[in-house]
Amino acid sequence: MIYELFYLVGASKESELDNIKKEVEKTVVDLGGVFLEKETLEKRRLSYMVKKENHGIYIARRFELENTENLQEIIAKLNLNGNILRYIMSKADELPALQSKEERMNETAKKESNQKMREATKPIAKKENAPVKKVIEEKIDETPANEETKTPTEKMTDDDIDKKLEEILNI
Repeated sequence: MIYELFYLVGASKESELDNIKKEVEKTVVDLGGVFLEKETLEKRRLSYMVKKENHGIYIARRFELENTENLQEIIAKLNLNGNILRYIMSKADELPALQSKEERMNETAKKESNQKMREATKPIAKKENAPVKKVIEEKIDETPANEETKTPTEKMTDDDIDKKLEEILNI
């Protein structure tokens, strides 16, 4: 089964980052995991302070693990690692492919340009449809003028309201 390990290392430990990555890799490999080649690494400002850190380095790696019983041991060892601020491990079956920030931005820009191209090539809709407009005007002219109908600006009296209610309720 393929899993993704996504963990956060504080920016203050950036000089030790290679050693921390090797530690994590050794933890997983010792328990039967085999890492895939792709790795994403991104330095970002954190939404809130985590263990006195405002900035952190996110690292995502995928690995294959045949014996899923070892997963609990990997989690236990990651919990004991003081260099990792936070981590999450999940099955990679339901996750999108790992991409670096540049790859994600290029993909987004490509989608936006494709959307603009589609919008630019759409046929321009006609603003006025004369035959339909003409039919509507004819229908309006054919409607008989009802003298009882009040214009919206005129106020209805209580008697008018009572008559309308009687009509509606068939009293």
